[in-house]
Amino acid sequence: MNDMVLTLPGDALVNARIPPADMERELRRRLAAALFSDGIIGGAAACRMAGMEKAEFQHWLGEHGIVQPLADSDYRQERENLKAWLKED
Repeated sequence: MNDMVLTLPGDALVNARIPPADMERELRRRLAAALFSDGIIGGAAACRMAGMEKAEFQHWLGEHGIVQPLADSDYRQERENLKAWLKED
């Protein structure tokens, strides 16, 4: 798929509490986060859209209180990882 250009009405962003120099970057991140947390796009696509590496994007999501969806298989694996980690102490 080709890159997509999204045009937003300028007056819709006049009072946005985002510095103009940060506007595009912040909107890309927030759109990526919303689509990812709603399960519309996967993590890799969200990272590309946000222009961030995986760990950086996950950290950003956590800082902003955005839920990161987990598939059942991912959840089971995370539980096993946690159990193994707790046994190491």
